[in-house]
Order: sequence, then C-alpha cells, then structure tokens
Amino acid sequence: MRSNATPLWLLTALLLVAFPVLNFVYWPEVLESGILPSDGDSIMIPMVGSVVVAFLAAPVLLGIAWLCLRRYNPEARLMAWQSDRPYRSILATLVFGAPAVLLVIGLVMDFRAILPWYEYLWLAYALLWLPWLLGLRAALIEQLGEDAPW
Repeated sequence: MRSNATPLWLLTALLLVAFPVLNFVYWPEVLESGILPSDGDSIMIPMVGSVVVAFLAAPVLLGIAWLCLRRYNPEARLMAWQSDRPYRSILATLVFGAPAVLLVIGLVMDFRAILPWYEYLWLAYALLWLPWLLGLRAALIEQLGEDAPW
C-alpha cells in the first residue's frame, strides 16, 4: 500500500462529498426521464436529504477512518493477515472484508442489468467504497504498536 495514509483520508472525504453531489446529478435526470409520478413530491427532498445524511455520516466515517489509520503502517499489504493477532485479523475481515465481498457481488449483478445511464452513477459511487473498505481492513490489521493484544 502507500507509504502514508493520505490516500485513504482523501477517499474518506470523497465518499462523504460524492454522495450529495451524486444525488444532485441523479434526481434531476430521473425527473427528466418521466418515470416519476407527476403528482408526487419534489425531487428536492432526496437531494437535500442526501446532504443531511452526509453531514450525519461524517463523524461516523471519520471516526472509523481515524481508528484504522491512527497508527498507519507504511508496510501494510492489501491482503494482510497477522497470525500473531488472530482476533484483530478476523474482526477486521468480518467488519470490512465481508461488506466488500457483498459489494462486489451486488456490483456484478447490477452490471448485468440493462439500466438507464444515470443508474450507473450509483455503481460508480459503490466502486469508491471497495478500496476504502479493503484499505481500512489492511490498515487496521497491520497497525503499528503492540498495545492492543487483540
């Protein structure tokens, strides 16, 4: 992996910023396509809601990133596993690796479907989560320091 944690911090920020930006691009396209009911609510509700969700998710995502990256090991490998820290390796794999596998399965299934072009924006956004999940998994497993026995 990289010699410092900056790319993972930037990816964390990108995930937070890209969500509302994506909604502000996606919903006008859905409205323009004509698939929404004419007597329905405004598209501004999900658009503004995405800003609120990003604002509320920011402390959670930043906290998770901080916990994983605070003692970043520049020698961390993406497929990291430490047999002297089995609980940490198992926990990190379950918390970050399992969602990554499910994300890949969902992406493969969605790529097979024929969708309007604007629906693929969500697939592109989901692809941003994959390196974030796998990078934090590796960073957590290979953290420097021996103060935590797990």
